[in-house]
Amino acid sequence: MRIRTAFLAAATIAALAPPAFAAQNITKRAAVAADAAVDVSNVQGRVDVTAWDRNEVELLAVLESDKDTLEFVASEREVRIEVRRPERHKHWDGEDDDANLTLRVPKGVRLAVSTVSADIGVSGVRGEQRLNTVSGDLRTQAFDESVSTRSVSGDITLSGQGGKGAVSTDNVSGSSVVTGIRGAYDGGAVSGDIDVSIAAAERLNAKTVSGDVRANAELTSAARVSLGSVSGEISLAIKPPVNAEFEADSFSGDIESCFGAQARSKSKYGPGKELRHTQGSGGARVYVKTLSGEISLCDR
Repeated sequence: MRIRTAFLAAATIAALAPPAFAAQNITKRAAVAADAAVDVSNVQGRVDVTAWDRNEVELLAVLESDKDTLEFVASEREVRIEVRRPERHKHWDGEDDDANLTLRVPKGVRLAVSTVSADIGVSGVRGEQRLNTVSGDLRTQAFDESVSTRSVSGDITLSGQGGKGAVSTDNVSGSSVVTGIRGAYDGGAVSGDIDVSIAAAERLNAKTVSGDVRANAELTSAARVSLGSVSGEISLAIKPPVNAEFEADSFSGDIESCFGAQARSKSKYGPGKELRHTQGSGGARVYVKTLSGEISLCDR
């Protein structure tokens, strides 16, 4: 009798206990054009995209919550992938569950990824990229097509692969590290630094609010360079030979140059320094300005 009572009690407790849900493991595939548009949206977790030689999109999705749903809509020219999370209710305790998406795509796809509380990693994609994350880090590569990246509360790491695609980075509460690119770069950061290395630069723009700018550049004869910071140091190292016209201004901070020119005070009684100098035959134009921070210009 006691054994039966104990068994009934255990069965009752098991029936009242909340069910344990397994993660959703979903695989999707679609044949697409080599330059198809792929659009990905995820709420929380990760998005990892790797290029391959097939004209096919393959998605491996792991949704830790049974309440999340996956939308996968594909045609030859376009693929749309979205993780949908229902409205959070007071008694739902699954709000910390991740959705991790792993994709393989053709090399030439035009890729757009948008996430919240999710990191983005992209490798080998040669088509145009538009990548945006809120509260996540972002890592990608640049080839011959444009790459536009934005992160709020996260860092951006971008490595060029010798192509000439225009690159842009935008950070809020995060920093950008950009290496190995050519041609054109535009960067902005709020409460973060910008480190950029660019060859055969035709356009180099980098601005920070409360952050440093560190740039290494090889300038073309018609290059246009504009670097600025509200509160931070700016350093520009140019690969010799240097043929450029320099204009540098600092409201509160020294200006140092390796080119022999010396900065002078803007006013006999007020703060601020400026430097105007033509190195070599000129051609390229370099403008650097900071409100509170030092400026360094050098050829090494």
